[in-house]
Amino acid sequence: MSKRILILTDSIAPPAYAPRIVSLCRHLSDSDWNCTVFSDCEQGVQPFSMPFGEWYQTHYYQSGNTVYKYVADKLFDVRERQFRTFIEAQVNVAEYDVIFCSTCYYFPLQTTMYLARQYNKPFVVDIRDLAEQFGNLPYHTHTVGSARAINQWIHRIFTQWNIRKRNKVLTAADEVITISPWHRDLLAHINPKTHLIYNGFDEQEFYPRDIKSDSFIISYAGKIYNLLFRDPRLLFEALQQLLIEQPTMRQDLRLIFHIDGASIEPLRELAAQYGLTEVCEVNGYIPKSELLPLLHRSSILLVLTCQSTPEGAHGIMGTKFYEALGVEKPVLCVRSDEECLAQVINETQAGLAGSDAQSVKKYIDTIYREWKTNGFTRRKVQHKALFSRSAQSAQIENIINHIV
Repeated sequence: MSKRILILTDSIAPPAYAPRIVSLCRHLSDSDWNCTVFSDCEQGVQPFSMPFGEWYQTHYYQSGNTVYKYVADKLFDVRERQFRTFIEAQVNVAEYDVIFCSTCYYFPLQTTMYLARQYNKPFVVDIRDLAEQFGNLPYHTHTVGSARAINQWIHRIFTQWNIRKRNKVLTAADEVITISPWHRDLLAHINPKTHLIYNGFDEQEFYPRDIKSDSFIISYAGKIYNLLFRDPRLLFEALQQLLIEQPTMRQDLRLIFHIDGASIEPLRELAAQYGLTEVCEVNGYIPKSELLPLLHRSSILLVLTCQSTPEGAHGIMGTKFYEALGVEKPVLCVRSDEECLAQVINETQAGLAGSDAQSVKKYIDTIYREWKTNGFTRRKVQHKALFSRSAQSAQIENIINHIV
């Protein structure tokens, strides 16, 4: 007899999306589960085909006045209230065997706990990001006033308030899942039944292919937002030195960025400071259909991050690293976080987590010589299967089965 799972998530479609949920639904459907997904997406997002489940969506921030909606949500849980009302109007929650919530930060944790208690259902929380992971870095701060000090003060109040509400839900959850050792250790103090299941790559979307390229391409396609948080300076410094030592390399080198609009000009200015304008291309996001060909043509795939410090970021393991594992391309992480990500890069032998310009320069030179010899690069990584979404979905299913 088929089991039924109700899945709640913040968003399941681009631009802010959860491929983890899509892979989980595909896996559960193959394991004789019936999946129903509710998400809150940005306006204009079109439902995509989900032959492995039903998908319902809402759009809380679908019109203007988003600042007022943000405040109304944080003060009165308006978004959560509207979301659970919508869910109860669409389905009979009592008919489901378990409720599963996957989120970054907070929404829809309150809805999950409310429905679980209202209908006496077990529930699992998969929390992919924590407010604490950014430390004092200005990463996600909503502008709700004209003065910077007021903005920061309001943001801190909302953050602490949300953390308390989040922890109440996590304490009540039957099981908790998160995505890095740092996250797991933090959440284990809130709920001892916390499991580590990394993010990963979809084997159907990211796979290796040896394609010769006329250029030595170092590429990055993803979000930056803030150069303090994802800092490429160590790369630029190493390339500046390398091109002085090997001027003929300049004719082969292409440094390609496809990033968020707000980061384009700051990155172009930074490239100019290091004399890399001629070899550096900085543009907006690349269409999804063009991403895999870029990865296959690239000789090095960048993972941008920053060093973990007591006041700084922790446990950040971006999806760019997992995509590189999937296509088996050499990884260059700059600047090394000297924490979870660096540890996994070393364990998988996927590449280098660089902490100084000399080591980064030596690594680029090594990969450059490989490209000159073969016309392409390849890095056979260790423990690759652990980071596939199919394997991770199987791990999540085991946890769900344990409480049903």
